[in-house]
Amino acid sequence: MNIHTIHGRLTRIPELTKAEYDNAKDRCNFTVAVDRRFGDETDFFDCVIFGKRAGVIAKYFGKGSEIAVTGEGQIRTYEGKDGVKRKAYSIVASEFDFCGSKRTESSEITSEEVWTAQEEDIPF
Repeated sequence: MNIHTIHGRLTRIPELTKAEYDNAKDRCNFTVAVDRRFGDETDFFDCVIFGKRAGVIAKYFGKGSEIAVTGEGQIRTYEGKDGVKRKAYSIVASEFDFCGSKRTESSEITSEEVWTAQEEDIPF
């Protein structure tokens, strides 16, 4: 079983990539900083989410926003510009939750918007 659940804060503004093809899905990349339970160390997890949920994260989350993410861990290999093979680990998110205090800005989100975006992404 490959399920990861993390809870932390975004380290940067989420990057939304709009789909260029009819069948492709939008993609949002973001990084979550998670404090370790003991000690003063922090782990950083690169995350990606697809579809309508990508738009929700890009619209309602910013640097420092608190988030809980559940997804599948993936390791991908690629060749760097210097020709050296490298590995990158990321979490492909399937679910997320808003955490912390409610935003006081004009861009508040309703729970109905979140559920609608998530339900429209379900394939069955």
